[in-house]
Amino acid sequence: MALPHAKRGSKSPVGGSNPSPMEKISGGRLYWVLLALLGLALGATLLFGNKGLYHLYQLRQERERLFQANLSLKDENERLVKTIDRLQNDREFIEDTIRKELNFIKKNEVIYQLAPEVGSGPKVTQAPALGPPPNPTARSKRTGR
Repeated sequence: MALPHAKRGSKSPVGGSNPSPMEKISGGRLYWVLLALLGLALGATLLFGNKGLYHLYQLRQERERLFQANLSLKDENERLVKTIDRLQNDREFIEDTIRKELNFIKKNEVIYQLAPEVGSGPKVTQAPALGPPPNPTARSKRTGR
């Protein structure tokens, strides 16, 4: 039985060496250089291509950022739902909200406004005292006739 690298009809020398793969193919060096370049190109495409590993890494980072933003929006939504419920059902909360947002004050309430400068005294503002509402049945007396 003949060895695959031996030619038909000739015997290989006993002390001879096997030819290398580059010697078998004509232009063997060129073949290996092109094969190495092709491997580098495929590796670069795998890492940095349109759907490469770097793109996958960026997509995962974007997904994590969107997930965190979604969680914060859910928390904000829950807070707003609770606020709406309180505005519909809680009269004290409605009153506090109106007083905060519209700067309303209660009858005979005193508001202190502190000046930002150091050393100046506080400014006191007092709501005007309102008397009892007028009685529609009571008529004023006219004199002079």
